[in-house]
Amino acid sequence: MQPRRTAIIDAAARLINERGFSHTSVDELIVAAGLSGKSHFYHYFKSKEELGFEVLERQFSRFADRGLAILREPMIEPLDRLSLFIDTIVALQRERDARNGSPFGNLAGELADSHEGFRKRLDEVFRQWAGQLETLLKEAVSQFREGVHPGRLALFIVAALEGGMLLTRVTRDAVVMAGIGEDLKGFVATHLRNRHPERQIAGPFETEGAQ
Repeated sequence: MQPRRTAIIDAAARLINERGFSHTSVDELIVAAGLSGKSHFYHYFKSKEELGFEVLERQFSRFADRGLAILREPMIEPLDRLSLFIDTIVALQRERDARNGSPFGNLAGELADSHEGFRKRLDEVFRQWAGQLETLLKEAVSQFREGVHPGRLALFIVAALEGGMLLTRVTRDAVVMAGIGEDLKGFVATHLRNRHPERQIAGPFETEGAQ
């Protein structure tokens, strides 16, 4: 991707995350990106919608490279990877002064019911995120009690983290995210076969009919 195009997408991402996609005008995007006018904007993007999709792709790409990559680190034990991933999400909210929340959750809340294209792409984003968590949990399946369902637990982890980021944004308090992160790790730990009180990693949902 051209460096100038990437810079425009990054500037647009910051503005959209603060104001929302619908409440951000093309004129505001032009100013934020340092463009000379609409003709300059349309030189790079056919429409505001195209830029919106590019912003979403860029954000998920960065999340995959800087966040989800932790889940695939082969030199770290699976549950330690999960703990590190959760800590990374918590630290990011602290670095952002408990502002902005999650770009995916923000767009989902705004556009899932009004724009089918964004809804479908966001659905795929969450599926990919949950899929990588499920793969990690399957690596550690021998450490969980019988009946644990990795796919459902993965979705729960995504939901807990997204909800935590939303509450952190509303409260403007990073301590909220830290508490949710610790409780999430504790939840996973409740479903380990040999649970150690000092170990924090949390417990999954069980399959239907499991005891």
